[in-house]
Amino acid sequence: MLRGEAQYALDDKGRVVIPPKFRAIMGDRIIVTRWTDPCLFAFSAPEWQSLEEKLRTLPLGQHEARRYVLSAAEDCELDRQGRIFLAPHLREHAGITRSVTIIGVGGHLELWS
Repeated sequence: MLRGEAQYALDDKGRVVIPPKFRAIMGDRIIVTRWTDPCLFAFSAPEWQSLEEKLRTLPLGQHEARRYVLSAAEDCELDRQGRIFLAPHLREHAGITRSVTIIGVGGHLELWS
């Protein structure tokens, strides 16, 4: 279960530290995508797999939601310092320029400016 909050700064290369207490749960591969709020959602590989399965079962009339989430998704590998690179299109969506608030909300993380 992911819960809690941490503040980090985006470095000059567009990387942000994933808090150690979240790394143990998230693993080495994190999938980050935009969401309807001005934030980013980050999922562990198993949680992402579950979300993709749910999106696949949406009726054809709701294909916009599937496209919105999947088209922006990026696979992010943790480096040795526990950082992930946030792609420019994701940073722009969330308005992240420097300060990043990372919160645990159950099965995923949210990243806010």
